[in-house]
Amino acid sequence: MTDLQPLSWMILVFIGLFLIVFAYTLFSASAKHASGKKIRQTGKKGAPGVCPICGTVLARDEQVKSAVYPGEDDKLCYIYGCPHCYPRCENGVQRQCPVCHKTVPNEAHLIARYFDRKKGKKRVHILGCSNCRFMS
Repeated sequence: MTDLQPLSWMILVFIGLFLIVFAYTLFSASAKHASGKKIRQTGKKGAPGVCPICGTVLARDEQVKSAVYPGEDDKLCYIYGCPHCYPRCENGVQRQCPVCHKTVPNEAHLIARYFDRKKGKKRVHILGCSNCRFMS
């Protein structure tokens, strides 16, 4: 077996580093637009981990902003939105009521009933936005 010259080792190391950098840029750029912003993933409204107002799939560290008011079996709940649509909407994000399907203004919210089920399960039933609930 022949021994590799020091120059051959440097070339192999350089090619290996180039392939690692190339793979990193290829796979990290696949989740971004050409502008450098991340692609906003949308999901079905009502599915776990999806904002019920704008339909954005939430990351692990993102939460929907809501307020739950005390009650007996069911509680009144106001849903304001996620970091993508509340307090200000990002570009390309539309706030839409899942009941009347009209655009929800930034100052409006969804009205829902919040239930604590047996076995620790929680359920939210959206009744509508503040516009369609109070205007009808």
